[in-house]
Amino acid sequence: MALSLQALAGELAEAERRGSDFEELAGLALALSAEAARYLGAAVQDARAKGMGWSEVARQVHVGEAAARAMWSRTPPPATNGQDHLCEAQTAAPAESETRTAPAADSGRLGAAVSALLRTRGVTVQETATKADLSSACVLRLVTGHRVPDWPVVFTVVTAAGGRPEEFRILWEWARKIQRSPRRSAAASLARFHHALRGLQWAAGQEATGGILDDHGALAAVLDDGLVPDWAATRKIVHELKGDPDQVKDLWEDVRRSFLVASAFLSSQEVTGAEHLI
Repeated sequence: MALSLQALAGELAEAERRGSDFEELAGLALALSAEAARYLGAAVQDARAKGMGWSEVARQVHVGEAAARAMWSRTPPPATNGQDHLCEAQTAAPAESETRTAPAADSGRLGAAVSALLRTRGVTVQETATKADLSSACVLRLVTGHRVPDWPVVFTVVTAAGGRPEEFRILWEWARKIQRSPRRSAAASLARFHHALRGLQWAAGQEATGGILDDHGALAAVLDDGLVPDWAATRKIVHELKGDPDQVKDLWEDVRRSFLVASAFLSSQEVTGAEHLI
């Protein structure tokens, strides 16, 4: 739990540094608050197991004894499924088609991305679940696309598997049908665009072979060099990754819009230096 708190705090600090919008910052802050409350509850149970009385617990956490008993007297769930209640947050809609050529349902795409991460890192569902303080069933429902859990669960699973949560965040937002307002920060818009493509690459199983991706290295150029191609090229990349161009277009337009706004405050030399981004 302490490591999860540290990771969530780091993501919040990074989001603040990027100039992310209030909705994302608030969501991360709420997730951090919920995890901190869960940590405190577990810490109280540890103290009680070592013989600390309720009066002393109440004194040290600065609440009344009756309040302490009410908040923490219940026996906590087993350590291996501490966040399982968050796994039940939303049942995923079934995919309309299981063929490789049809666009995957958003929930299936998120699951496929997490599954690819586990395969790439060489870890099993059980190993990931144990490290993430979850049950195997919880992680399995995520990777198979049967559930779209709350963000702290996805964050913890991806972190436990050695991945970068920001590359899975937008897949989760799409699966949850979360609508983001346009960003005003050029850096945040650019980061979200690239993270979306990384997420789609994971969902495709890192199988970015053939066509424009292989012959021209378009995806590598975009992701490695921080480029934002024109919409026609972006659409081809998204199609190759079996994503939904309409979803990505909103992110692409955010980048174009934010850089146009930013250019009004830049010198002509700075604008010229940033042209490769758009």
